[in-house]
Amino acid sequence: MPKMDRRIQRTRELLQKSLIELIDERGYDAITIQDIVDRANIGRTTFYKHYNSKDDLFMSCHEAIVSSFQFERLYTHPLSREELLEREAPPRMILAFQHLDETRARLSPIFQGKDGPMILKQIRDRSAKEIEANLRAIIHKADDSIPLDILAGYLAGAQLAFVLWWLEKRRTHTPKDIVQALHRLQRAAIQDVSGRDS
Repeated sequence: MPKMDRRIQRTRELLQKSLIELIDERGYDAITIQDIVDRANIGRTTFYKHYNSKDDLFMSCHEAIVSSFQFERLYTHPLSREELLEREAPPRMILAFQHLDETRARLSPIFQGKDGPMILKQIRDRSAKEIEANLRAIIHKADDSIPLDILAGYLAGAQLAFVLWWLEKRRTHTPKDIVQALHRLQRAAIQDVSGRDS
């Protein structure tokens, strides 16, 4: 994969940094593209050379804004079969949820804003693709009655719903408790499809 031109990379990083700062100051919904380009000190034409919209820019910021919320992060560096089916949740899942807990104040207004449903759909769809790729790498013989793309969609949607419930209700469960519960639920589904006994 060719390395990105440094000027392009710098411009994108500047736009991402500007958006993140503005989100902290004003909230996602109140920000316009003009606000972003003014903060970054670049022209609107330059903005549109890199991104189609504010939402497109936001999604490019997921490593900085929603890295822990994007479950695809776990699957970009695939979990092994043993990690997925182990009784205890993988440590990196716990770390991701700890970071999510720390960024809760930033994330909640974004997901509850007017663009929240569209952003959440993009997160779910991206996560489902990564989860499906991970499942295909570790499940060699699956139950044909439940294709892996269906299982991946189910897991991505369930994970997202689970986290939103935790964020919205401001539950007092610790990240470790939440991850362990989520891991047990998804483990049961993966075991059922992969044919492995508990």
